[in-house]
Amino acid sequence: MTSRSSIRATMNAEAASSDVVVVGAGQAGLSLSYFLRQKNVSHIVLERDRPFSSWHHRWDGFYANTPNWMNSLPRSVKGVYPGNNRNGFATKQELLEFFDRYLDELNPPLQKASTVTDVRETGHGTWEVRTDGGSYKARNVVICTGAMAAPRLPSVSADIPQGVPQMHSSEYRNPSQLRTPEVLIVGSGSSGVQICKELCRSGRFNRIHLATSNILVLPRHVCGIQIHRFLYLLGFFKVRTKSMIGRLMYSSLETRGDPIVRPHPRDLARQYGVKVYGKVQAVDAGHIRFADGQALATQHISILWCSGYNPNYSWIKNRQGPINLDRRGYPIHDRGIVKDTTGLYFVGLRYQHTVASHDIFGVGRDAEYVASHIVGRLSGVPARSILSGVPAPSISAAP
Repeated sequence: MTSRSSIRATMNAEAASSDVVVVGAGQAGLSLSYFLRQKNVSHIVLERDRPFSSWHHRWDGFYANTPNWMNSLPRSVKGVYPGNNRNGFATKQELLEFFDRYLDELNPPLQKASTVTDVRETGHGTWEVRTDGGSYKARNVVICTGAMAAPRLPSVSADIPQGVPQMHSSEYRNPSQLRTPEVLIVGSGSSGVQICKELCRSGRFNRIHLATSNILVLPRHVCGIQIHRFLYLLGFFKVRTKSMIGRLMYSSLETRGDPIVRPHPRDLARQYGVKVYGKVQAVDAGHIRFADGQALATQHISILWCSGYNPNYSWIKNRQGPINLDRRGYPIHDRGIVKDTTGLYFVGLRYQHTVASHDIFGVGRDAEYVASHIVGRLSGVPARSILSGVPAPSISAAP
């Protein structure tokens, strides 16, 4: 019988001759794998858990924030989306079934149970990717680890009295985890509103409290047109982050967070009796203080923090040390291409090129762009020629 160590050794030997190592097998990494295979570029995809793992770890009642017609990944069969209703919003189960079908069709060169611990430039444009099972070498590395690296807890959470149950939305699965008579949800983004509605409908709690976060809430329809279709027709999802309009738009999005589609917190208050507050401001004397002047005693409540995530790229280093990050902690890049570090790329960053870059709807465009740039680098053809449609030579057979 072949030992686990010999299998690892064989995989490492194959990976050493690969042109590209892709870190992460979510929508970004597998979209990139699709285009690399189309362009005959040898590569391997490393995944610490399972493909599309972040979607598997969503709460049980999760549903997509975008309609099904927007949720289509790059593939040979066009117009395939989750669920049966083109204009509906897929449930978690429908999304996972869609991803399973996609994996069967794509059959990517995947190495699961590979936790990447370190990515390091070893020479000019050569890389070593270290995992808990061995090391891989390649001329190019593409980081596709998604936008949800580290759960974010506001500093005020440390002031909550001991004994008050606290949980981040990344840990939440269903209402049975919360066993107090009342619950405070902090954050009114898509996760906060969805979970709030689920808790209300469970009938398990005497009172649900919701601390809002000044996020823009859009109507479901405008002039009888579904809001996502309306925004699509206006070109909203194609606005480039570095354009004049994009800079104004994304400055607002960065401050307020991503817009959501109704229900509005006021809808939850009217329909389910949710008590709505302003933003959490401080904790003192056993009370949580809110920006609108209200206060809530911490007795008999659980707190669910729907406060988002922070990036973490400290494990990626070029020859000078940690890569350059912007003030938000994201890599400095141009459409996913790191200009000052040869052979390092990203796909799936928030607002990487457009507002949709980190969504299923927009990630494919960015993945194709990065794949084309890699082809240009490997073939010696100027990237601008490849990207403008000049046929690229075959690099090597895809695994």
